[in-house]
Amino acid sequence: MLFNSYPFIFLFLPVVLFGYFALGRRSHILLPVSISFYSFTQIAFLVDAYRGNVARYALPHYALFVTYFPHLIAGPILHHKDIIPQFERADAKRPDPHLILCGLIIFGIGLFKKTGLADGIQPLVALAFGQATPSFDQAWIGAPAYTFQLYFDFSAYSDMAIGMSLMFGIFLPLNFNSPYKATSIIEFWRRWHMTLSQFLRDYLYIPLGGNRRGRVLRYLNLMITMLLGGLWHGAAWTFVAWGALHGAYLCINHAWSYFAPKPGLRLAPLARLAAFVLTFLAVVVAWVFFRADSMAQALSILSKMADPTRIVFGGAEIAKAALIALYAVIAWFLLNTQEIMGYDHRNRTVGEHLRAVPMRPWFLYASAAALAFGILGIQQHSEFIYFRF
Repeated sequence: MLFNSYPFIFLFLPVVLFGYFALGRRSHILLPVSISFYSFTQIAFLVDAYRGNVARYALPHYALFVTYFPHLIAGPILHHKDIIPQFERADAKRPDPHLILCGLIIFGIGLFKKTGLADGIQPLVALAFGQATPSFDQAWIGAPAYTFQLYFDFSAYSDMAIGMSLMFGIFLPLNFNSPYKATSIIEFWRRWHMTLSQFLRDYLYIPLGGNRRGRVLRYLNLMITMLLGGLWHGAAWTFVAWGALHGAYLCINHAWSYFAPKPGLRLAPLARLAAFVLTFLAVVVAWVFFRADSMAQALSILSKMADPTRIVFGGAEIAKAALIALYAVIAWFLLNTQEIMGYDHRNRTVGEHLRAVPMRPWFLYASAAALAFGILGIQQHSEFIYFRF
């Protein structure tokens, strides 16, 4: 079952939400519900387990192990640090209409990102990755298309998860903060997949020594951390190359910040623009390795992107390039979800600007339209990209 499916939106979510509060908001009921959600489309595995199929019998055991083991070892730590209250509002013991409304709006924005943006740009990715020898312009359309499609897809999933959690009175941490607005790779990793970035920092980079043992070892620790971050996505050389590239980017970024002279006041805007463009291009190049099926395909696409001698750029390519430009405008210049909704995970507040003034009709209409277009745009089968990881 997917977040962006009619059974989930119109049946599973309303029933669980109603039952959760009807039973007195007992959080332990969310565990069996979550397992049911996870295994909904894998009923065949459970049937085979019942029939004694040993090969598939391991899956339910693995799911339960992954579910319970972190709680088993982390329970005392969580209670000691009093972490649990960080995710819940103290006054959310009963349904909060404000949180439910804000959750619906954020869920609707996420659904629109998935069905209206991510799914809409997905066919353009094949221009670079779906043919053996793309032209210069086709490679430069397909690679940014994947760059934007991946962001809107993953950001949509995160928004929908945050929106649903709000309906239950739970505040999840942010995962994205307009990463393509970054003007450095350091800033990019503070904005992109923020929960993974924090995990890599806290459980790999800092235990390795972080920046406490000099610049040389700091760069080595960065490379090791990002290489392992690449392998976390899968055991493939393309993921290793993606991690190595970002590790090298971070080392260069830190070295440049330390050794390079600061631009003067008059040149600062130009320097910032150049840093923004360079950062985005570096991210696009790395995503080519991340998306490619093999190192050979990645290197082939990058070679086409560096070879302007073969250009098609007919009417179809112009229209597709214009669509890419539209996605760039959305990602670079518009407010992100948390800015629109005033979502503050640390202080457990959301939509406070909506409380202070009467709800403006245009805002409600826009939110309803986003939810409606998102629902109408649901396809029969459109998985989120990060499901494979």
